[in-house]
Amino acid sequence: MAKSKSNPRSIPEGKTQVNFNLPESSAEKMKAIAFAHGQTQSEVYNLAVEKFIELYEKKNGSVKTTIKKKSINL
Repeated sequence: MAKSKSNPRSIPEGKTQVNFNLPESSAEKMKAIAFAHGQTQSEVYNLAVEKFIELYEKKNGSVKTTIKKKSINL
């Protein structure tokens, strides 16, 4: 059996690929929103994540993306 040739997708610089599970109904609605506004699904998901972070920080303050390592005391 011959191996199929795959076309690896490149991830744009400054972007990170993530995978997650969500209800089918939500995925279908996001797809419909993207289509209705002439945007890609990726653009719609990015906008949704940005809006979530904006609302979160408004309520809880800035999110710190660096984690301080703690020493291990034995």
